[in-house]
Amino acid sequence: MKSLQNFNTLVLLLSFLFFFNTSFSQDDDLFNELDNITINKKTNNEVIATFKSTRLLLGQSIERVRKGQLHFRVSHVFSKIKGIDNFFGLDNLNNMHLSFEYGLTNYIQFGLARSNKPDKTYSGNLKLSLLRQKSGKRKTPLSISYYGNVDYKSRNYAPEERDKNFEGRIDYINQILFSRKMGDHLSLQLSPTWVHRNLTEEIDDPNEIYSIGVGGRYLLSGSISVNMEYFYTLPTFDSYDIKKDTFSIGLDIETGGHVFQLFFTNAFALHPGKFAINQSGDFFTNRDINFGFSLLRTFKI
Repeated sequence: MKSLQNFNTLVLLLSFLFFFNTSFSQDDDLFNELDNITINKKTNNEVIATFKSTRLLLGQSIERVRKGQLHFRVSHVFSKIKGIDNFFGLDNLNNMHLSFEYGLTNYIQFGLARSNKPDKTYSGNLKLSLLRQKSGKRKTPLSISYYGNVDYKSRNYAPEERDKNFEGRIDYINQILFSRKMGDHLSLQLSPTWVHRNLTEEIDDPNEIYSIGVGGRYLLSGSISVNMEYFYTLPTFDSYDIKKDTFSIGLDIETGGHVFQLFFTNAFALHPGKFAINQSGDFFTNRDINFGFSLLRTFKI
């Protein structure tokens, strides 16, 4: 019965998104860019469509929401792909993430999000496009963006004293995103990440955690790409010895007003304060793998 309910929910969601795909105009700047894999001569030789959306997989990409656009994204990750008993993980919805991203200008993006597990987290974020890769006489070899995020963990804590600690519910995430489009097909990105937690789970855990994300995509066609992403967490945990690196691989499928992302990952969290430090301790190489997907719809406001 539970698996049937999950299936029905998925069908209703897909129907909802396809309805909006036909009800709203397809004249969307970002998706028009995605149909072009060359240089945009109208923007001072700016290299466009480095990635297919503002996310590489779990993490942010160098892309930003254009001025006056609103991006709505829903992401799911299911339980481990082990055996037919739980239909290879699809019977159990492990986490759900909803996000809205709005382009204040072509270079400033604001966002709000809510993630179900593990902490019922509300997030507010900002992305600034600092430098764009350009071709021509005045070449700029890289695109650089800043991404900042504040997480508020709303779940109930024990003991009661901690539950009343507002400051202890706050995490801060800062990233500098460096990317380069190597040609019409290959794009690469480096994402140094700093996570500050006001209050940790264990007294010996550090408040400051540093992670380095590397990733890229290879464009198979104008609408399909293969993406990979790996976050290496520097060894700053002392209270317990578990693996905290996150590896994800998946496909981007662009269909006009939508981008569908299908991915496999060893992380269960879908917001950067958690997946960048992957406290689950799961190993991708040990088949501790979860299947997930994201659906992105863009609106012009």
